[in-house]
Amino acid sequence: MKIVPLPAEQTAREKKARALKALSRGYNGCLLGFAIAAIACLIGLLIAVIMLETGDPAPERRSLLYLLTGCFAGGAVLFALASLLFGRAAQEAAKTHLDFLERCCGEECFFVGEGTIASFEDGALVIRPEKDFKKTIRIPYAEIKFHSVCTRSRPQERGTWSVVIEMPAHYVMKKGDSPRALVETDGKERLYRTLERRGLTLRGEKPPRGGEKRRNVRFRARTRFLLPDERRRRRSLISACVGIAVTVAGALVAIFWRDFMFIGILLSVFGVFFAIRSLIGFARARGMLAFYDEGIYWRESGRAESDRFFLKWEELIGVSVETIEGKNYIAAECDYGSYHIPEVVGALDYLKEFRPGLVRE
Repeated sequence: MKIVPLPAEQTAREKKARALKALSRGYNGCLLGFAIAAIACLIGLLIAVIMLETGDPAPERRSLLYLLTGCFAGGAVLFALASLLFGRAAQEAAKTHLDFLERCCGEECFFVGEGTIASFEDGALVIRPEKDFKKTIRIPYAEIKFHSVCTRSRPQERGTWSVVIEMPAHYVMKKGDSPRALVETDGKERLYRTLERRGLTLRGEKPPRGGEKRRNVRFRARTRFLLPDERRRRRSLISACVGIAVTVAGALVAIFWRDFMFIGILLSVFGVFFAIRSLIGFARARGMLAFYDEGIYWRESGRAESDRFFLKWEELIGVSVETIEGKNYIAAECDYGSYHIPEVVGALDYLKEFRPGLVRE
């Protein structure tokens, strides 16, 4: 993340903040544009290939189709790479913009939610809206715990660092089932220095400091337990059948009704795309619980990064079974909260043998 110098005058700060926000939006716009272009090139590639295989064009037209096939293939690769680069640039620009806004509020200010700032002051942490200094909540440091957390979406060493702030729930909510509330802010060197200056203890895994780079290591599973998602599988299978039917219908139109050949080819392209996407969804429609020498990994059926996590054994203080709305879950308990995993047959028995001191009856 780039650290942008903070101008002395307020008007200059506001102007710079607008410029950083515009840069972030610009990168996102380029990302969207290149992604759409890559998809369009893939569709064009499929159409060109199908026209080459199903038709009998004249030699000059066949040469044109070969040329278009090469152009579409190259364009799809180039636009996909460009969208990847602009996606990373957009993430960095967003982080830079948020860090600049934090420092405009103060060197010891950090976002703990959209438009909400946590400010470290003498004797207490002050939580307030970004632009409203009257609506404040003061929480004494003696009632707060700070947890260093590395969120890992894959079984590997690399992850996203953050600081989870644990406080009594009555400070931030009127009613709640839990006696404590948790808010999260990005882990950064400025925050770690602030905690040290204030004499506040940071619990949990030690984060990399001062530009330290740790080698990423991918862990190897000892055993895996699969949990098929029958509902999602049925839905994906029905969608795949629809896609295949559309593909066949489009092919028949292209073969027997030459006047509507292009429409038939277009239908076939979309049918193939829809069928392949559905079949991939069918293959992914299963959860997976895996145990490693380094920790425990859960992946929900689907592809979302937020539906998977890896926890090191050092983070866990216990594993137990909890019943929520009539369903049993394996609760992986950390010092700052619990992660709930649907109960998989045989998983808890294996864990009792693998890590006997961790399972709670």
